[in-house]
Amino acid sequence: MVTVVVLLGFGRLSAAEPLPDGRQLASAIRELLPEKSAETPATMEVIERERKRNKTRVVIRIDKTDKAQWSLTCLAKREGAVDDQWRVHYALGQANRYEHNGHPAEGAKIYSGLADSSFTIADLGMDFLHWPSQSVLKTQRRKSRLCHVLESRNPNPAKGGYHRVVSWVDQKTGGILLADIYTDEAKPVKRFSVKGLTKKDGRWQVDEMEMRDTKTRVRSRLHFHLK
Repeated sequence: MVTVVVLLGFGRLSAAEPLPDGRQLASAIRELLPEKSAETPATMEVIERERKRNKTRVVIRIDKTDKAQWSLTCLAKREGAVDDQWRVHYALGQANRYEHNGHPAEGAKIYSGLADSSFTIADLGMDFLHWPSQSVLKTQRRKSRLCHVLESRNPNPAKGGYHRVVSWVDQKTGGILLADIYTDEAKPVKRFSVKGLTKKDGRWQVDEMEMRDTKTRVRSRLHFHLK
């Protein structure tokens, strides 16, 4: 879900065409490159069952190193507390590398909540798109848009990690609009959805996205303060 700021297109596919290869579709999403470095202020809002709302200021920064490498930094800024920083390093054809406060992070660590939310750095890094098992199940219309339904399976899930992710990929933009996230249970433990899109200069930008914990019913919303 690293297409948090801008959804880039990789070509439109009509419903009449054969289903694309799952690994090729996952690769196409992974390799959507940012045009340039950018910084976007945001707010992480966690809404608990009692309607209690906790808000944390967040800064999302994209640093483009060259045509094949870039990074995504998420900095949570809390009142009276030390800033919490997560970073994803991307390189075409390679697995993501993660950092937490300047130190390497891997395994179950990348499934820790960002700013006490249901979002993890593995979610924003779309780590599941690197799994070897990728299958397009069907096409389906969601949020009034035609989508490919992509199933990603993890052959070696870490303790507490994801086993399977089912994503609805917008055929027009290549962005993930919805995703159901599973551990070893039959029902999804989390549900991701894009809540708001704005078209600017011919490109779609995400205004808000939500991750809902299906057990606790806690909703985490990441609001982007776009210029």
